[in-house]
Amino acid sequence: MLFNNAGVMVPPIEQVTAQNYDLQFGTNVLGHFYFTKLLIPALLAGAKSSPDSRARVVNTSSSASLFVGGVDFNTLKDTPARKKLGPALYAQSKLGNVLFSNELARRYEDQGITSTSLNPGNLRSDLFRHLPKAFSLLSHPVLYPAEYGALTQLWAGTSPQGLELGGKYLIPWARIGTGNVVGQDVELAGELWKWMEEQVENV
Repeated sequence: MLFNNAGVMVPPIEQVTAQNYDLQFGTNVLGHFYFTKLLIPALLAGAKSSPDSRARVVNTSSSASLFVGGVDFNTLKDTPARKKLGPALYAQSKLGNVLFSNELARRYEDQGITSTSLNPGNLRSDLFRHLPKAFSLLSHPVLYPAEYGALTQLWAGTSPQGLELGGKYLIPWARIGTGNVVGQDVELAGELWKWMEEQVENV
């Protein structure tokens, strides 16, 4: 999980979306869900016209998804419970990516959509911009160049092997890994999908 010595998360806890969702869950999960939902007709049509009869959706999660035990729906909008959860909000959003990806695979795999989630690796990126400079300096030697993050994504999205990765959790660099067991919770994934459907119903 990402936080500085004062317990301030990335991004600062005060930041929420314009619709008052937790910024990380709104950006990392709900926004991706809505965008994918809008694309479903095109993905289904693409699968029908594709030589391999497949369309692919690659969801970028994180190793942080391993460090949370579920999704607290009381923290997904700006509430006192959200502020108490603090640094775990990032990990929760990344578990949300896995749950969404797996539910998408369950719903659409048999219609030609292959959905995977992955940890792109520990990368040098702008993610740490709200943290003290000392944190960036100390972490720099153990992080990989940002472009490495595309390797597993490209494997899932373009390789012949990627067609067989529906519902899988991938790890650096282009390997099948073991994700958080909570990510395989069918009931929780269905509950999250239903919640997200309700949030975008009138958009």
